[in-house]
Amino acid sequence: MAVSGVIVGGREVLAKRVENALSVGVPLIGSGFAIARLVQGEATWIDLSAFVLFYSFVGIGVGLGLHRFFSHKSFAAHPIFASILGAAGSMAFQGNIIRWVADHRRHHAHTDRDGDLHSPVVDPWGAHAEGVRGWWHAHMGWMFDRTATDISVYGRGLENDPIVAFFTRTYFFWLALSLALPALYGYVLGGPDAVLGAVLFGGFLRISVLHQVIWSVNSFGHMVGEQNFNNGDDSTNNRLLALITFGDGWHNNHHRYPRSYRHGLKPGEIDVNGFIVDSFERLGVVKDVVRIPPERIARDLRESSVPPLAVGPAGALAIHEMGDERLAG
Repeated sequence: MAVSGVIVGGREVLAKRVENALSVGVPLIGSGFAIARLVQGEATWIDLSAFVLFYSFVGIGVGLGLHRFFSHKSFAAHPIFASILGAAGSMAFQGNIIRWVADHRRHHAHTDRDGDLHSPVVDPWGAHAEGVRGWWHAHMGWMFDRTATDISVYGRGLENDPIVAFFTRTYFFWLALSLALPALYGYVLGGPDAVLGAVLFGGFLRISVLHQVIWSVNSFGHMVGEQNFNNGDDSTNNRLLALITFGDGWHNNHHRYPRSYRHGLKPGEIDVNGFIVDSFERLGVVKDVVRIPPERIARDLRESSVPPLAVGPAGALAIHEMGDERLAG
């Protein structure tokens, strides 16, 4: 059955498969050399620091930039800050901004039901999926299936945003810069001999590890963790994922309040991306921050019937539409 915003077959699907194969495959080859260097004890402090530095920069670009800013408009930002977020997110090898945003909005529109592009519970046609098959589809399989997201539906209007349009037109430049910056980092700190290691760790390995981390929110983030809210889907809060995604692992909270700038809502739910927004708001760089009133959060927590216990991908076929009120806050 046809689903609005989902393209089946055709050039769009072929283009998606080819781009994803290159975006995943090329960094994986480089990552193999990085791992061999690590196993052989040849990795240097420059290599490891390059990995941490660029993982943090690009990881925040994905979570804070592609996700909270461009996809959900959780806050407004000064054009310079918005451009930094666009650059960092575009260096993740996860598709241009318009494609990333459209895919993510499609996920929210069809969470864990017919039309969801990366669910461990159902495939894009609503057929039940579970176990390894469901996990694989949510984690990586969706990038090579027979569907593509219709940009005219879920990316409508994005081309009118000059910052989005610029980074979409120049997308391949940012992919090259994603590898060139680690090379420059290695050269500055260690000379020509440090360039290769910095590229392998700060470039290729960082790209591949961040891929797995972001995809884990799609898969494990709907399979393993806790639920603060009964959203009618299987989204969970996973503390490990929250740590390594700078706060985007509080996925159940996010599905409750998609536009909230902060995903960590309860004490102890550390949200680095939310902290960054708070900090830049005080500096005047960020404004119009979407905040959920504490009394509303407290009410929804009381009314939720799902206790904060470990859950699995079950019962997500009885999903209701996400109403305008929830989308707004």
